[in-house]
Amino acid sequence: MKSGNMSDATKLLIFAATVIIVCFICGMGFKVANEGKAAVNDGTGQFSSMTSEYQDIEKTLYDGSNVSGNEVVNFITGVQEKGAEEYLSIWVKTLANKTTGVYYNYKYTDSTTAMTTSTTALKTAKGDADYINRNAQFLGKVHKDANNNIICIEFVQLK
Repeated sequence: MKSGNMSDATKLLIFAATVIIVCFICGMGFKVANEGKAAVNDGTGQFSSMTSEYQDIEKTLYDGSNVSGNEVVNFITGVQEKGAEEYLSIWVKTLANKTTGVYYNYKYTDSTTAMTTSTTALKTAKGDADYINRNAQFLGKVHKDANNNIICIEFVQLK
């Protein structure tokens, strides 16, 4: 009696089963790798979105918020100190200047995202129509461009 010898048919069946199992494992590996790649790409996109939102967090705080005139003046001063590197328009409408309001840093129009430089300086005399009362309350509103970047913040004095 022979022991330990397999017939050729048995060897062929074991080889075929091994090939099928290896192909299945490789297929599952590729599937998991592709799903992982998609998850990494999605996570990278979300991280980029969060990063851009975080960069503008101090500006988004003004959207729909009531802020004091003192805070408005300090914000305008800070933006103007940065100069042209801060591509941001600030529009302030006081009770004394009800019709037009004043642009600081850049002039913004809703119909186009192109802005022109504004050289308006803060008024310090209380009699000026553009004077920002540091004790007054203002309602802030943020405008964004097509790329979701904040390009204008408007402040309207409340009664």
